[in-house]
Amino acid sequence: MAKQSLWGRKNGPRSLADSCPGLARWFDSGLGREILSQQLALAQPLVERLFGYHLMQAGVTSAVDFSACSRINHRFRLSPTPEQGGAALVEFEQLPLPSESIDVVLLHHLLDFSSHPHQVLREAGRVLIPGGHLVLIGFNPFSLLGLSRVLFSGGAHQRGNQLRAARLADWMNLLDLQASTLERGFFRLPLQQRELLAKTTWMERLGARWRLPCGGFYIIVARKEVARMRTIKLNWRGDRKPALTAVPSSPRVAARRRHRKH
Repeated sequence: MAKQSLWGRKNGPRSLADSCPGLARWFDSGLGREILSQQLALAQPLVERLFGYHLMQAGVTSAVDFSACSRINHRFRLSPTPEQGGAALVEFEQLPLPSESIDVVLLHHLLDFSSHPHQVLREAGRVLIPGGHLVLIGFNPFSLLGLSRVLFSGGAHQRGNQLRAARLADWMNLLDLQASTLERGFFRLPLQQRELLAKTTWMERLGARWRLPCGGFYIIVARKEVARMRTIKLNWRGDRKPALTAVPSSPRVAARRRHRKH
């Protein structure tokens, strides 16, 4: 059900296909281009150090290719709308890819504007190989940009989910995805005028220097962990019998135990 903003307007996410045209226009604005440039600058060194054979990229706009810097030879894009082009038009709640077939999955704001973000994340984890990596880019609700999304729901970028990085990390743990890197960017006021944006660069330097948690977007890199079996040598000839205890073998088991405690 669509939520209401403080001004009484609907603020619920629509389908990806409905959201993408408006988001493409917003990312072509002065503010959108500034955010894309910062996202690309932060994502490039993260993507460059990931290796494998197959890289899948998907997002709400085709204005930027986040995989161009990758050393992986086979890189392809899946799209929610025909306007984005790409290798195929798909529904991300049910990817047409075999399980454990992709080395790197890169999602650009898909969870922010999907009607079923948890299922999209589940599918991304399903197609990743054990040891593969997920690169996730999303909007931070606890930021000046996030505050503008709550107060005003007129823009396409303001009609989305409010997903915290910590919440996504919990979802990932349940799917055997272990978050290892978290980067944040865009600490300044969400202004459309490039001249005014240029005057707030001091906020960017301050946020990056102190690694403040109030950046307008975050980038999470997670690795798909697999359950590991450990061989324990037992002394069956001794007088004392070994005490056997259950040991969590994956982040999913550990996450479930934490949820039971709470």
